[in-house]
Amino acid sequence: MRAAIIGTGGIARVHARLIRELGGELVGVCGRTLQSAQSFGVATAYDDIARLFHDQKPDVVHVCSPNHLHAAHSIAAFQADSHVLCEKPMATSSAECRQMIEAATAAGRVGAIAYTYRGYPLVEVLRRKVAEGAFGPLRRVGGCYLSQDVLAADKYAWLFTPGTTGGSYALMDLGIHWLDLVEYVTGSQIREITAQFSTHQQERIWRGGAGEGPCPPGSATGDGGVAITTRLEDQADLLIRLDNGAAGSMTVSGLAPGHPNTIILSADGALGGFDWNQQDPNTHLHRTASGNTIVQRDPEALPHDSTWMSTLPAGHAEGYIDAFRNVVFRAWSAMQGQDVRYPSFADGAHGIRLVEAAIRSATDRCTITIS
Repeated sequence: MRAAIIGTGGIARVHARLIRELGGELVGVCGRTLQSAQSFGVATAYDDIARLFHDQKPDVVHVCSPNHLHAAHSIAAFQADSHVLCEKPMATSSAECRQMIEAATAAGRVGAIAYTYRGYPLVEVLRRKVAEGAFGPLRRVGGCYLSQDVLAADKYAWLFTPGTTGGSYALMDLGIHWLDLVEYVTGSQIREITAQFSTHQQERIWRGGAGEGPCPPGSATGDGGVAITTRLEDQADLLIRLDNGAAGSMTVSGLAPGHPNTIILSADGALGGFDWNQQDPNTHLHRTASGNTIVQRDPEALPHDSTWMSTLPAGHAEGYIDAFRNVVFRAWSAMQGQDVRYPSFADGAHGIRLVEAAIRSATDRCTITIS
């Protein structure tokens, strides 16, 4: 695959590595400035998307730009006859998602979302176990996404800049992964959401460091910084109910000390339950009334059509980059005409609808039903 990347932040560098590891050819990188694209040190650098498409004609474009640019960049890629692998969240609104899906359909191209955590082998094992009834009918689902990304009192991230991320920070940037995971693993969809949002740290300081983006509107601090006030939540607490009757809760926070990236998915059924933690992804706990069993990742225990997901022998840890590679591989396979399951634009749009429902719930202090 001839691939191009739009965006030059940290996640774009992960995409560049995966393109290389999957045997793709990175033909161009486009940044907000030519200097930022040149800093990649690989492929031809651009600061003009149209020029990149004209010169390189990539098979696939990896959209790693800020959230509010995902729609425009994806649509431009489709119009240039490229497939798209877009970082999450898909866009900042359902309306933008619809425009992206329409553009993909009109171009006859695949649109995929980087829902990275679907790529862990044990996530696939749990999905199969649920579908086969190993836990019985599910009754409770729960978990969390805890991060210390913005724990520092004055820590600023470009996601706090008005207009860049939509109406949510914690849920849109972090929790959307958990929402996708719970639906993917259970095979059911969230039908009701009751949300409570908290903004514990409203005042933050932009100093122009890495990951802070262009200077936002605000008040000068006198030491070269800019003080801004944000009302986007840094913690979200949700009660949810799935269409299979299971109910439960989740918390997402960017202020959790000692949690660099803790994603926990837990469920209870009539016959048993499970717990899985992304920071220890090679095991999950299978619980029953008579005792608990730690299940290790084992390629030989995977369903026959999923053995490709695990390339290392049992006992040799696989992690985030392996899971991410699996997701990109499946998306590329679909782009090459194979009939495979991958996180699609439809999945991405559904995630945005869930976030929008949670925002309405938190604002109006009510339960929202998702049709």
